[in-house]
Amino acid sequence: MERSKKFLALALSSALIAGPASFEMANAATTNASSNSSGTAMQSAQSQGNDAVSQTTASSTDKDLLTTVNDAYTAMREVRAARLAIFDGNTDMATKMTKDATAKMQSAEKAESKWGVPSKAGKKGVTYLPFDSSIALGESFTVTPDNQKAVGKANQQMAQGNAKAAAKTLKDNDIDVSISAAMVPAKASLAHLQDASKLIKSGNYYEANLALKGVEDSVVIDQWGLDNLPQQAGNATKSSANASGSTQMKQKSQQSGTSGNAASNG
Repeated sequence: MERSKKFLALALSSALIAGPASFEMANAATTNASSNSSGTAMQSAQSQGNDAVSQTTASSTDKDLLTTVNDAYTAMREVRAARLAIFDGNTDMATKMTKDATAKMQSAEKAESKWGVPSKAGKKGVTYLPFDSSIALGESFTVTPDNQKAVGKANQQMAQGNAKAAAKTLKDNDIDVSISAAMVPAKASLAHLQDASKLIKSGNYYEANLALKGVEDSVVIDQWGLDNLPQQAGNATKSSANASGSTQMKQKSQQSGTSGNAASNG
């Protein structure tokens, strides 16, 4: 259910932050980002800072920042593909993409109890699923000789996939850091997708496109500081399990030491 890769570069994250209408631009940005994935070495301290900003927050469960849901991300991509297919008159493709998006959103909805969070920008009382997230530096941030080393270290940590450590490095050096996430309400989105499927089947393509647009329009962007990230039940459960495992290992180690001392004294 959860994201295990870093899918998006700065271009896509920026497009998402600009709003749901930017998904088409985001798709092009993703293609360009993939073709240039090898990148080039940083040429200056400022470009190091930009690179640290551009890295997307990894979402595997060992990062402990904000877990995003891969199925929701895939569903959003397929919604965009379905709308483009309708525009191109490719109704068979629109049918397939809408069906696939519905299946992915159904799967994402099952993860809502683990990874869903309330939204500051969205509707009250509605649970939203994060499907993309990124680390951002404060708007007033500039690289200086004093913070250049910290930014470089954070950049290396991001390259290694350790977003949590990178964020901590920046925070420990008084560099303002925030986490942004694009989120979607799974239940409402699923209703829109089911409507779209029925409308496509009955040949009402204009109305089907509006139903799909409803999914994109429901996307919200929230931003938090590191100290007020929303609590996700899945991460809380994992943290408790890790703490329990650590305690058990410590107890076994102490018991082993006690047994060893008793044997030597005997």
